[in-house]
Amino acid sequence: MKGMRIASAMLLLATTLLSGCWDQKSIQDLRYLSAIGIDYVNNEYVLYAQSTDLSTVAKQESSTTLQAPPATISIGKGKTLQSAFDNLQKNAQVPVFLGFVSSLVFHERILQKGVISTHDIMNRYGLIRYTKWVFGTREPIDRVLSSHSLVGFSPLDSLLHQPKDVYEQRSFIEPIQFYRFISNFWEPSNTVLLPNITLYERSWKENNRFISRLSIDGIHAIHRANWQGYFPNRDLMGIRWMNSNTKFAGLIVRQNNTPKATMRIEHVQLDITPITTGEHPRYQVNVRLNGFVREMMSPVTPAFVRKNSEEQIAEQIRGTFLKGVKAGVDLYSLEESLFKKDYQAWRKYEIRKHNKLTPDSLAQIQVHMFLSDSGKMKMDSVKYPDPLGPNK
Repeated sequence: MKGMRIASAMLLLATTLLSGCWDQKSIQDLRYLSAIGIDYVNNEYVLYAQSTDLSTVAKQESSTTLQAPPATISIGKGKTLQSAFDNLQKNAQVPVFLGFVSSLVFHERILQKGVISTHDIMNRYGLIRYTKWVFGTREPIDRVLSSHSLVGFSPLDSLLHQPKDVYEQRSFIEPIQFYRFISNFWEPSNTVLLPNITLYERSWKENNRFISRLSIDGIHAIHRANWQGYFPNRDLMGIRWMNSNTKFAGLIVRQNNTPKATMRIEHVQLDITPITTGEHPRYQVNVRLNGFVREMMSPVTPAFVRKNSEEQIAEQIRGTFLKGVKAGVDLYSLEESLFKKDYQAWRKYEIRKHNKLTPDSLAQIQVHMFLSDSGKMKMDSVKYPDPLGPNK
C-alpha cells in the first residue's frame, strides 16, 4: 500500500513538471529563413539563406523608419547539399526555422549541372513548403537575396516573395511555384520555363541615386532534367499569347513603324491541335483574345486596330517559336498537347525519335481578337473639335 502511494506521488510530480510544451522555443530565439539559393562552384554546393526579422514584417502603425529593412544572408558550402546546410547551421548562433521559406533560387551553374540532386533534400525537409516560388538567376545569389524591398514595405513585399501580384498587372513571364515546377519537370513531354530573376539598376532612385531592384528578364528552359539554355525577354514576345494564364498584356498598334495606339489584352484562350499524318507531328494553334484601347496617338479605325493586333500577335508567336527551334527547344510545350491528346501517336513518334520540332512544325496560327471597347475615351478623341462646329 505504501509503495503504491509513493509511486502515485512520483507520477503526480512527474506529470506536473513535464506538462506543457516544455521543449518549445520562443519566437525570439529562432532565425526565420525566407528564401534559399543554391549554387555549384568549384565542385561544391553553395547554399545561401535569406533571414527575415519578424519585427520588420508586421506593419507598425507608429513606425516612422525611412530605411529599407536589412537583409541577412547565411552561406554554407559542402560536397553535398546536406553538408552545405549543416555548415550553414554550424555558425547560425540560434536555431533556424524553415517553415517560412517562400522562395527558391537556382543559379544557372546548378541548372546546367542538373537540379535532380536538389529535389531530394528539398522534399525531405517537412517544414519547407511546396508552394514556394522558384527562380533561376545568372547573378551572384547573395546579391539577389540581399536586394532590399522598397522603403516602408515589409522585406517580404518583393518580386522574390510575391511575384504573382506583379504578373497580374503586367503579364509576360509567368512565375512558377515549386509544386508546378516538380509536376512539369517530371513530364517527359513538357519544357519547364523557369523565370530568370536579375538585378536592374536603371529604374528606381533613392536620394538621387539609382538603386538595384529585382526584375525578371528571361527564362531557363529545362526538358527531361536537362538545361537547354537561357532566353532573354526579347526572344519571348510570343510567349504571353501562348499562355491561357495571361492576365493583362500590352501591345502597340503600329502603321509604317509608327505607334498609333496602345492595346491592353486579357482573357487569352488557347487551343493547340496536333496533326499526326506526316513523318513528324505538326501543330495548329488557335488563339482568341479580348482587347481594348488604352491609348490613342492618332485616328485609326477599330478594324485597323483589330487586324494589326492579330497580325502582330501571330508574328510574335511564330518569332518566339523559331527562336526555340533554332536552339532545339520547345518553348511552347507543343509536344505536351500531343502527349495528352493522342498518347499512342506521341509514343510512335517518340520511339522513332521524330518528336523534335522543325521550322514547319507550326502548321498554322489563327488569331481572333475581340475588340471589346475603346476604354474611357472615344476612338476619335485625338481629333481637336472644330471651333465653328459642323455646317448647318
